[in-house]
Amino acid sequence: MKFIIVLSVCLIATVLAEEPILGGWNAVSADDETVKLLAVEAVNHHNNVNNYAFYKKLVKIEEAQYQVVAGINYKIKFLIGQTECAKKEAYSDSCLILPGSPLELCNYVFYYPLGSQKA
Repeated sequence: MKFIIVLSVCLIATVLAEEPILGGWNAVSADDETVKLLAVEAVNHHNNVNNYAFYKKLVKIEEAQYQVVAGINYKIKFLIGQTECAKKEAYSDSCLILPGSPLELCNYVFYYPLGSQKA
C-alpha cells in the first residue's frame, strides 16, 4: 500500500512540474502570431519616440514570455537594426537594414487587461 501512495504522489508532482506557473513568466514561441504583432508594434513605437535620422527595423525576436495576472503580460526581447530609409520619408517594409550597422537589443512589456482584445 505504501508503494501505491508514493507512486501516485510522484506522478502528481511530475504532472504539476510541467504546467505553467500561475502568475509566473512562461516561455512562448517567437513564431507565435501575437508575439510577432507585438514586436512590430514595439519597433513602431521605438521609431516614433526616438530622434534617429533613419528608421529601425526588426531583425530577430530573441525571446518571448507571457504572464497571467489580472490579464496577460507579454515580455519580448528583440534585436533591431538601422535601415537605409530616412525618417523624413514614409516608412516602407522594403527598407533594408544597413550591412554592418550595430544591432540594438530591446525589451518591451505589454499588458492586456482581462476581457480586452489582444494585438
